[in-house]
Amino acid sequence: MKAATCLLALGLSTQAAIAQGVPRNELSDYTNAVARAQAADRLSHLERFSMSAQPGPLKIEALQFVIWDHLRNRNFPQALTWADALQTADKDNSLALAVITDHARNTWESRNTTPKQLLAMARQGLDALPRLQRPLGMSPADFAELRQQTQAMLTGAAGWAQLQRKDYADARSYLRQAVALDPNNAPNDYALALADLDGPNADLKEGYWYLAKAVNLSQATPQGAQIAQFARARYLKDGGGPEAWNQFLAATATPSTNDEKAYVSASVSRPALPANAPPPALPPASKSAVLTPKASASSIWADNTIPEPPVVRKHRVAHPGGPLSLGILIETSLTSKENRAAMVDALSDMLRHLGDNDEAFILTYDHNLVFKQDLTSDPHQLEQAMEDIKPQKGAVLDDAIAFAAGHLARIAQHPNRVLLVISDGHNVDSHSSPLQTSAEINAAAVRIYCIGMDVNESASRYLLQALSSSTGGRSDFVSDPKQFRNATRDIAQNMGVDFRF
Repeated sequence: MKAATCLLALGLSTQAAIAQGVPRNELSDYTNAVARAQAADRLSHLERFSMSAQPGPLKIEALQFVIWDHLRNRNFPQALTWADALQTADKDNSLALAVITDHARNTWESRNTTPKQLLAMARQGLDALPRLQRPLGMSPADFAELRQQTQAMLTGAAGWAQLQRKDYADARSYLRQAVALDPNNAPNDYALALADLDGPNADLKEGYWYLAKAVNLSQATPQGAQIAQFARARYLKDGGGPEAWNQFLAATATPSTNDEKAYVSASVSRPALPANAPPPALPPASKSAVLTPKASASSIWADNTIPEPPVVRKHRVAHPGGPLSLGILIETSLTSKENRAAMVDALSDMLRHLGDNDEAFILTYDHNLVFKQDLTSDPHQLEQAMEDIKPQKGAVLDDAIAFAAGHLARIAQHPNRVLLVISDGHNVDSHSSPLQTSAEINAAAVRIYCIGMDVNESASRYLLQALSSSTGGRSDFVSDPKQFRNATRDIAQNMGVDFRF
C-alpha cells in the first residue's frame, strides 16, 4: 500500500512537472531513478542524474534526495560533498547550508571559519527554511523528517556560534530549539549545558541535566572520557558531591537505538569548549519556527528524585593563613595510567579552592625539572598544566626541592609560602647535596607538605617525613590511588585551604 501511494504521488508530481515545462527526457530519467525499489540502487541512479542534469529544479531536488539518503546512512563526508554541489546550484538552499554549517561547526579552526561567519550561514539557512520544497517522489513523512533535521542542524550551529561569542542568552534560545528537534544529539546537549551554566541568569538545573545527558550520549566517541571528566569536575567545582553527580548520570541515561531514522550528527565525535574571544556586537536573532519539545528537562524535577544543583561559589574564599604562594612539585613517574586520574582530579579540585589572592605553580621532575605552569592565580591555567603532565623515569628529588624552594623565595608575592611534594621518596642522580637543599628551604622560609605514593622503603619514608616535619608541615602516605583524594583533602586543610569535597 505504501509503495502504491508513493507511485501515485510520483505520477501526480510528474504531471505537474510536465505542466511546468520540465524536459520529458530529464523527467523520465529522474522518475526512473526515484522509483527504484532498492535504496542503494535509487541513490546511485540519483547521483548519476545529479551530475548530468541541467541546472534547474529537478537537479536541485535530486541533490536534496541524495544528501538525505547519505545523512540517513551516516555517510557524512559524502553528504558534505553533495551539499557543496547543492549550494552551487541553489546558494540559499537550507539543506545545503545545514550540512555545511554542521561540518564547519566542528572544523572552524582548520577551515578559518569564524563563529561570526558560521552564525551568518546558519541564519541564512533558517531564513530560507520556509522555501525548502519537497523533492519530487519523496514521501511527505520523509520530507517532514528531512526538514526537521535541517532545522536542528542550523539551530545547533547558530547556538554553538553564539556560545563561542559568549552571547549566552541567544545561544540558549537556539540550542533549546536544537535539542527539542533532535533530543539525542550529544554536541547540542553539551553546548546547551555550557550555555546554561555560564553567563548571566544561569540555569543550573537544566545545565547539569544536559551536561549529564551529553556524558551518556558521548560514551562511545573519542572525546567521551574527556567530556565525562570535565562534567564531573565542573559539578564538583560548583560545590556538588560525587553521589549527587552519579544520580544525574543515572537519571539521564538513554537506551541506544539502531533505528535508521535516529539521525546523529557528524559532530557527535567532535564537541568543543567555547572560545575565549570577547563577543562583538550582534544583529537580531533569526525568527525561525520553533518546535516545542514534548517534554522539557525541568519536568524531571517533579518527583524530587534528582538532587538540587550545588550552590556556585562566586568568589574563592581566602583562608586564615593569609594569601598563599604554593608550589606543587610532582614526580612524573607517579602519573602513570593507574594513578593519573585520581591525582589530577584531586589536585585540580584543591586548586579550585584556593583564595582569590593566592597563587601557585606546577613543577615536575624526573631526570629534569620542567615548569608546567609558573606562579599564577588562574585556576584554569593550573588545571591545564596538570592535564599535560606525562610520566618519565628519573627522580632528582633534592634538586627539585632546592629549586622549587629557591623559586618561591625569589618571586613569590606572599610570605605564606608552601611547597607540596608528590613523591615516592626516591632521590636519584641529584646534584644538590642535602645541606644545599636544607639551606634553600631555610632561606625561602617555606613549609613543606608531602604526599608519599607507593613508598616501599623505610629510608624513602623517613626522607619525606624529615623534609616536612622540619619545616612545620606534614606527610601523608598512600598505597592506592583511591586514597589520594583523602590525603590531598587532609593536607589542603592543614595548609589552610578549604577543600571538603
